[in-house]
Amino acid sequence: MIGNSGKKTIGLILENIYTDFAEEIFQNVLSGIRQHKNYNLVVISGQFDLTKDKDERHHKYLTTYNAIYQLQKRCRFDGLIICLGSMTDPSREMVDRRFKTDIDIPIVFSVCEINGYTSVNYDNAQGIKEAVDCLINVHGFSRFCMMGGRADNFDSLQRKDLYIQALRDGGVTFEERNYVPTEMSVNTQEEAKILLDRNPDVQAIFCVNDSVAVGLYEEMARRRLVPGKDIMVFGFDNTKMAGRMIPTLSSIGAGEATLGRKSLELLISMMNGERVESVKIPTCLYGRESFPYEMYEYTTMEMHNIDTDFIYRMFDDCFYRYRYEHISRESVNLKRLFKEFISMILLGLKQQYMSVEDFHEAKDMIRIFFENGAMDYTDAGKLVKSIMRLQASVNIAQSANSAGSNVYINRLFTYMRDCAIASQADYIVSSNSDLVAYRQNLQDYMVDITDFSGLGDADFEEIIGRFNKLGLKNSALFFFDNPVPFKEGDEDIFPEYIRLCAVTKEGELYVLPKERRAGRLGEMYHRVELPEKCKESATFPIFYRQNYYGFLVCQMDKSITNTGEFIAGQIGRAIYMAGEKMD
Repeated sequence: MIGNSGKKTIGLILENIYTDFAEEIFQNVLSGIRQHKNYNLVVISGQFDLTKDKDERHHKYLTTYNAIYQLQKRCRFDGLIICLGSMTDPSREMVDRRFKTDIDIPIVFSVCEINGYTSVNYDNAQGIKEAVDCLINVHGFSRFCMMGGRADNFDSLQRKDLYIQALRDGGVTFEERNYVPTEMSVNTQEEAKILLDRNPDVQAIFCVNDSVAVGLYEEMARRRLVPGKDIMVFGFDNTKMAGRMIPTLSSIGAGEATLGRKSLELLISMMNGERVESVKIPTCLYGRESFPYEMYEYTTMEMHNIDTDFIYRMFDDCFYRYRYEHISRESVNLKRLFKEFISMILLGLKQQYMSVEDFHEAKDMIRIFFENGAMDYTDAGKLVKSIMRLQASVNIAQSANSAGSNVYINRLFTYMRDCAIASQADYIVSSNSDLVAYRQNLQDYMVDITDFSGLGDADFEEIIGRFNKLGLKNSALFFFDNPVPFKEGDEDIFPEYIRLCAVTKEGELYVLPKERRAGRLGEMYHRVELPEKCKESATFPIFYRQNYYGFLVCQMDKSITNTGEFIAGQIGRAIYMAGEKMD
């Protein structure tokens, strides 16, 4: 149970949990946590408010939603990782007020430098310089632009300065007309239009993050411009979004360790009483279609020697996210499996022969490799291109040896590509099926708690008693005794006690008796009634208008990051419809 003694709870304070950047952070923290049996992880996520002075309704909603950050002060955590990339310079004054608890606990800031606190950040300079050097010295470009970020964001300002300096070092002048600021979201079509209108002859555009490139792509498509052909485009953060874009987006990302993993390492060291220093993580450019860039080629000599280090380097190039993964005893070691079947292919190349038995054995290993989630650690475009590069190098080597094409070896490469494509197709089908199931579950829940006779509304116990209809396998429903009003500026609204009313364990509903529900808010994540799998959980606020009713706590996974806010919102509306009677 999550409440077992000896367990320490780490809080991950995030912003906009549904974004690809946030997913990268919590997935890497999660992978690190799983190496330690004595730690639980709780994700608390608010939302960055871009609507202030623009949209009063959305501003009020987001302000109310962000009261969830107050849980950090009220709940018992043993350490915190705080990743609020949009934290502005003036808001640094509120860091002590918001995040400094009465009990002095270790805190690590990720993607935000705060004086006096340990932090983990990108070394922005290295990757930017690598990209600019290639564009100037290899491609001979001289006309550069940038889609930047907000003037109050530390990273966006630093990336702009480093980009300009790298261009100057290469003898290229950068003027203000070559730059447009953005809100650092995907809604950048208007800014992209302004930039392209000002610079019709631009050859390369740097986007301050991967999200900004989405709007640029849309505006380029409207003008029938193709990234990677008409204009080189590259972003920053190397999120999974970059590999899904069409054409795939080149992006600067972590070269040695991830932000989330390094933040966790420092935090655990601090929790163990060790002294640590802030860290800058080296970056490098991950080339894709929007800016072709290869870190190295597969040479004939390396393949002929069947060197283990070469094969592992090849794996790290193709499946670059796997290096940060925790491999449990029960998991298939994909790196080792890759070495086995690639070694068989290269041995067949060296001997100019592959037996039928070796062919089928290698084919079985390739099948197992992809069936065990290899595509989770790469993007399809990069993998297929890497396979084609390797196959081309193999065929060149065969030609040099006057051996001709080895039919079995080429069939294995083709099978690898087919498996990669099939794996992606299965993922899309599965995602669509999950979406259909989610919509049906939510509809069934709302139907069950709504009185269509017109005689009345569902009462509070029905809302709890139908909780399993939502299809959440491992989750918990917490409510306050009464609605808690929120006003903007309130720093401590939540009462001392909260009730755990219901949990689902592997989809089975358990409604707690009323006499067992009450508990301290500070111990919310330590209740022994919680499902074991909620030791890695995400929390969503249940509220309607300006009244808070409680929290939805769910097992942490990709699906809940996309649906949790909406599900919690529907529960809040149901309580409002029931007249806010919470007893």
